[in-house]
Amino acid sequence: MIGTVTEFIAEAVFASDLQPSRPVTVAEAWAAVTVAVTRHGAQGCVDVLAREYGERPETAAPRMRFARELAATLMPATALAG
Repeated sequence: MIGTVTEFIAEAVFASDLQPSRPVTVAEAWAAVTVAVTRHGAQGCVDVLAREYGERPETAAPRMRFARELAATLMPATALAG
């Protein structure tokens, strides 16, 4: 279930091909979110996240931190509200 827009964006970033080891522009981030949602759908992004936590929790947690931080920069108004 999707809670907020920022959480939705974080889930899509998590499911995307973006890598935390490389700087990401805002345009690249939005493009990656669009591709991830188009490829997986909203629920599919959540499924990717859950699968990664189940199979590789040691890498999923840092990736989710990256995804949440990036999502907060893309949606600063909703990050302040939540």
